[in-house]
Amino acid sequence: MHLDLHRHLEGSHSAQALAQVAREFDVRTAPFWREEERRFLSAEELGASLTMAGPTDDATVFYQCIVKARAAYVSVPAIAELARLAFLEAAAETDGFEMRLSLFSMARTLLDNQRIAWRELAPVRFAESVARPILLAVTAARAEAERATGKPMLLRLGLSRTFESEPHYRALAAMVAEHASQLVGLDVLGIVTGPDKEPLPPALVAILNELRRHLPDLTIHAGEFEGHAAVDRTLALEPQGIGHGVHALESPATLARLVQEGVTLEVCPTSNRLLIPSALARLEAAHGATPLLALQRAEVHCVLGSDDPTPMGTSYDQELRVAERLGVDLGRLEADERRRWAQINGAPFGV
Repeated sequence: MHLDLHRHLEGSHSAQALAQVAREFDVRTAPFWREEERRFLSAEELGASLTMAGPTDDATVFYQCIVKARAAYVSVPAIAELARLAFLEAAAETDGFEMRLSLFSMARTLLDNQRIAWRELAPVRFAESVARPILLAVTAARAEAERATGKPMLLRLGLSRTFESEPHYRALAAMVAEHASQLVGLDVLGIVTGPDKEPLPPALVAILNELRRHLPDLTIHAGEFEGHAAVDRTLALEPQGIGHGVHALESPATLARLVQEGVTLEVCPTSNRLLIPSALARLEAAHGATPLLALQRAEVHCVLGSDDPTPMGTSYDQELRVAERLGVDLGRLEADERRRWAQINGAPFGV
């Protein structure tokens, strides 16, 4: 059984899908269009610009790959088609998956691409006239892909810790609450520079607490770019899952708390290798094993994720091969995936 339980929509737009959508919607901008030759680039030509060349501790290298792909967000129909293709491609390599939807980011990017200053839009208008149509289009694309493949596809709302505007986030949250039946939970994500790379702004936490009345299952990216203390403060919010969380290995007390509280870590080996190579080397040297294996040895529940497969040049199948090569207990991994799926979905896989 293959269940990808940590995957982002914005990082799941393949070069093939982007090339197709660029032509279909006449997106004559970089990186899809070569002006001097007056032609669209092929998927093969696009591939290199959308994928990280190798490991780096500079997360902006990864982010620039995402920015290039988001240049195709020129209309709601274009976003819908990209989402449909991403769902189909994820289904082709899994038995089921959970996709993270960064709705605020997608709405803001659409406006940017349309040369509209999003901050000048009233928060309610931003939520109603931009974010809601995107959410409806993505959920419709998911439903179409489910019908075509017969595979279950979960959708989780991601809210960024960059937290650009509290009023806009609040309006977005109020709108999303009306569509809670289409979502399975909440996630906190986002790359932040500065002394604290995994902040939890109090106003964002307040919004999360309000939304959890409608979407109680919470995951938070933590312990990826920061140490175990970031995992500890995340646990204070009582999440069901933590994205990455590998720095929990720094603290036996943090590991014990993860076990006691039954929190699942969503571990993404290729993502760690590419985005935190120095920290990964330190963790592997300290524990004599890759973080996923070390966490299993500590009795922590862990699932596997492809994270952002396009910029990271990976797939769920490849993540499984990496895990097997690193000595991960695949039987235990599958058991933890089934456990987490039932927790998220309210029923065992296949029911």
